[in-house]
Amino acid sequence: MRKTYSKEFKLQVCHSITTGTYTVTEVAKQYAISRPIVSRWLAEYKRYSKDAFTGKGVRLPEGAKVYALEKEIKRLQEENAILKKFREFAKSQKR
Repeated sequence: MRKTYSKEFKLQVCHSITTGTYTVTEVAKQYAISRPIVSRWLAEYKRYSKDAFTGKGVRLPEGAKVYALEKEIKRLQEENAILKKFREFAKSQKR
């Protein structure tokens, strides 16, 4: 099972690297985390700053927005299809 780390922990790790206190390699060894994972956290931190590490690490902020918009589009398409069927039904009942 994969180990998960809190947003606060990731921010603390990235902060210690960006302030020059530790290097990526030192942090990786200190916390027994692979170097590529620490590097990925650092890249996300540099790109998004305090908005980094939202949710369970599945989506970055821009990805979450796209996902939410796609979900809304799907809901509206379904609603539109239902309304079209209702309109056809209502027309057939008038005759």
